[in-house]
Amino acid sequence: MENFDIFSLDNEDFLKPEPQSQGGDANIYKPYPELGKDGVYKSLIRFLPNVANPKKSKIHKYYVWLKDPLDNSNFVADCPSTVGKKSILKDIFWKLKNSPSAKDQELAKSFSRKEDYYSLIQVVKDPNHPELEGKVMVFKFGKKVNDLIEQQIKPEYGSPCNPFDLFEGKNFGIHVRKVGDWNNYDLCQFVGEKGPILISGSAVEKTEADQKRIVEYLKAGPQDLVEKYDYKEWSDEDREKINSIIRNTIPDGRMLSEIFSGSPDSKPSASSSNPNPTKKETKRSAEADFFSDPENLEEAETVQPAASAKKSSTSSGSLDDLYNDL
Repeated sequence: MENFDIFSLDNEDFLKPEPQSQGGDANIYKPYPELGKDGVYKSLIRFLPNVANPKKSKIHKYYVWLKDPLDNSNFVADCPSTVGKKSILKDIFWKLKNSPSAKDQELAKSFSRKEDYYSLIQVVKDPNHPELEGKVMVFKFGKKVNDLIEQQIKPEYGSPCNPFDLFEGKNFGIHVRKVGDWNNYDLCQFVGEKGPILISGSAVEKTEADQKRIVEYLKAGPQDLVEKYDYKEWSDEDREKINSIIRNTIPDGRMLSEIFSGSPDSKPSASSSNPNPTKKETKRSAEADFFSDPENLEEAETVQPAASAKKSSTSSGSLDDLYNDL
């Protein structure tokens, strides 16, 4: 039967779709190309230290987006390789990827890792959403932006700059466009000279009054950066769900036996001395870290898991010491 819709056209079908608003997590900054002008999102931001835990000012995490073939539901699993642990998800990916079977190689895509970074930022200038200017938000970014941060901290030429430094950092120019189906960050760059952050339009100084003002300003922003976005160990329920998805996704029982036989992820891991500290304990520890001399943020990010358990030897210091070392 012929389709007679051509004789009753809906004008709305020919209009450019309105870009979606910044929904979902209200604390996440979303510089999506479709929300910008002519398919390009441009803005100016400033990376900020995490007042709740300065050594966790940049969160890095690997994760795997799993799909349960039984009910077609999605499950996001943090990958233990984030903290240097053996990961059954990573093992499965490479087992399938290196298989001579084209079908196995295609199946490997179901277990490929993704990588994200999270940091607090100040929205300095955003013509797309001027109501966000001056706010402290969470910025989720990928390897491209992280490489630009590391190049500032350890440049091949010139003097280093820590973008998270409140007095000697730099603004970051966001320029996001679509290349194919992906958001592309190749044109992003740090801009201008080193300088202090602005609060309510005025530059902060290294005075006791301004340092208190900075702390109050940062505490008005998101305080759950680590709690919400950092790597989390699998619970027994998570492990059961992940193992179920694996068994229902991979039809080859022999391959599964080989993978599961040596994987600690298929069994509950031993608990640490205090795996679930109370919020009060966490807050007390974070405040102590903030007012002591922190290590270089980049060094803290790349420290090995074994070293992270080592008790800090830095003693409590002044705010001056904190801001100088950021």
